[in-house]
This record gives sequence, C-alpha cells and structure tokens, in this order.
Amino acid sequence: MSTQRQTQSQSIEMARLNAAVNANIDDARVWRWYSDLMEDDRVRCERTRRGWQITIDDCHTVKDESFDCAVRLAAQTWGDIARAPVKLRRRRKTAVRPGGAALPQFW
Repeated sequence: MSTQRQTQSQSIEMARLNAAVNANIDDARVWRWYSDLMEDDRVRCERTRRGWQITIDDCHTVKDESFDCAVRLAAQTWGDIARAPVKLRRRRKTAVRPGGAALPQFW
C-alpha cells in the first residue's frame, strides 16, 4: 500500500472515530436531559395513534412517530429547560402506620 493511501486511510479512520465520539457525547447529553426531567416529574410521554407526544411542564409539546426522535427533538428545541429553577417537592415518607405490618428485615 502506498504511503499516500495509508495516510488517507488513517485520516478516514480518525474522522470516523471522531464522529463516533461526538455522537456518544450528544446521545449522553440528550438522555441525561430527559432523565433529569423525568426525575423532577416534569415530562409526560404519551403514545398516540401517530406516534409519541412529549410534554414538558404541561406546556411544551413535541410529536413524532419515533419515541427516540421525539425526545431528541424536544431536547434540541428546549435543551436548556432542565436548567430552569425547579421548586423542591417534599417526598412522602413511607413509615409504617400504627397497626400496619412492617417489612421483614433480612440482615
């Protein structure tokens, strides 16, 4: 193989690896954004006859045939929405009520 072809082959391989790394970074960003909204109970996903409807904070809505595409479109459109201040909600305590059965302890 000539030196020029070898250099070209290496350059193509480097471009391919660079694209893969960028795709992985973007994929992680999108799904971290989605999971943060899910954790804060700010996103609703509904299956419709035509695909998926993603609603954020009961006012921002995106529709697409594919769930993956709908989430990516929402992240592209409102990617900074997860950084908005969120009011903290107090979680319910799951203490045993008087007269209720306690869960068994295995340790």
